Amino acid sequence: MRLEMWSYTRRYQIKAIFNVFPHVTVLFRQIGGYYFIFSMKGLTKDHLPGRKEYVQMEYLLNKELGLYDNYRQRKFR
Repeated sequence: MRLEMWSYTRRYQIKAIFNVFPHVTVLFRQIGGYYFIFSMKGLTKDHLPGRKEYVQMEYLLNKELGLYDNYRQRKFR
């Protein structure tokens, strides 16, 4: 999976598009010092992401923004 595009939106949100799900817009919100998936637009019943894909999307975005350490520490709490 690869992060194709991301941009800031209003109120601490980021929208992103990934190459595996090009028709889906993923909205991330900031909590603490990292971003997590808040919602997804454009999902179809034929191609739904699983938990593994959700974690990978969060990892890629936080790594791109330099917030991976904060994201990783969240996992250990």
